[in-house]
Amino acid sequence: MNPPVHPTPATPRRILAVAYGGGHIAMLLPVLRALRRQHPDLHVDLLALTTAARAARAAGESPLGYADLLHLLDADERAQALALGARLRDGNTHPDIADDETLAYLGVNALDLQRRLGAEAAAALLGSRGRQGFYPRDFFGRVLRALQPDLVLATNSPRSEQAAVDAAHAAGIPSVALLDLFGLPGDAFAARSIRPDRVCVVAEAVRDNLVAAGWPPGGIAVTGNPAFDALLDPAWAQRAAALRAELGWQRRRVVLLATQPEPRAHPASPWPVGDALPLAMEDALRAWVATRDDAALIVRHHPNHWHRLPPRAAVPGVHLSRGADEAIELLLRAADAVVVQATTVGLQAAVVGLPVLRLGCSPAVLGGIDYAALGVARAVPDLDALPAALDALLRAPPPPGPWARHGMAADAVAREIAALLPREHTA
Repeated sequence: MNPPVHPTPATPRRILAVAYGGGHIAMLLPVLRALRRQHPDLHVDLLALTTAARAARAAGESPLGYADLLHLLDADERAQALALGARLRDGNTHPDIADDETLAYLGVNALDLQRRLGAEAAAALLGSRGRQGFYPRDFFGRVLRALQPDLVLATNSPRSEQAAVDAAHAAGIPSVALLDLFGLPGDAFAARSIRPDRVCVVAEAVRDNLVAAGWPPGGIAVTGNPAFDALLDPAWAQRAAALRAELGWQRRRVVLLATQPEPRAHPASPWPVGDALPLAMEDALRAWVATRDDAALIVRHHPNHWHRLPPRAAVPGVHLSRGADEAIELLLRAADAVVVQATTVGLQAAVVGLPVLRLGCSPAVLGGIDYAALGVARAVPDLDALPAALDALLRAPPPPGPWARHGMAADAVAREIAALLPREHTA
């Protein structure tokens, strides 16, 4: 009698996800949640770099850091790396990052640089660029051999994230990168010669920018930015309706003013560095709303900066949003139109489908991101033209533009990842 035949057990497919903090980890975390919903057997190793670790733990993840990977170095290498990290520590610490992680991050990166370029050239590069000169591709080759991922997931951030994608390319491992914004000409990510197998972008216009930079169209997926998915959560719409009712604005058209301090001057603008233009924008919109009984204004100066501005009187029809007390998702879902210079809030508004006006006399617009040129916003040349532009916008609201999203980006990105993963492993 023949012995029974048992199927070979499948081993979990594995992903290595790598992200720095801020908007980069914010893009990645919703994707990991979507992947686990769609593929419960998937194993994810998350390398959350620098300030990303705190955000990852707050989201319920158990992230790795460089300190957890020191065992990939031999004893002599570890000693060299930690000594290099100690020498670089001054001026390179952060209250959200443990000291052992700071030493490991700085030291491993500096050692990789030293071995690749030589001690003298590495020292010169660190002297001129500091941490921005890090590119630990050789170390990530060790990480890939140790963790054996079937796919590497990262964002468009340089340094460790770029090194992870490039090491995956060298090892024949597929990779997916998330591009947060625009991929404009001159963008370092768009100019990369080693490219991920798939890049996920926020809108068709970004895909066109990458194609113009020489990227193959078949490797670009228009998914949206997962960091913006919360904007589409119906709970925010419900909370926004409650806020409007609390303010007595159910029958009013609400304009959200979202500003940032001007980081630098521009020769084509009369506005200086700092808060002069944001405060003048607030004054202009306060005067405009005072002439209308069917409109209202939410003022949201930059959440890291509003407390430095002079206090303004509370008046009917104007709501001052303070710091992080009210989420940007709440304010956007409470608005009918948005006025900006170049803050990311303008793009978030367009994603929700709101009409956006951008002020062209802003130095940040003239020297950086112009949402009107990108099709995100309507152009308003200066403050004098702002009231009439708002009147026209509210009189005939336009339909949602090409940047508006209606589905969850995280789910779309997860599907792109699944398409590149092997179907199963057998032991």
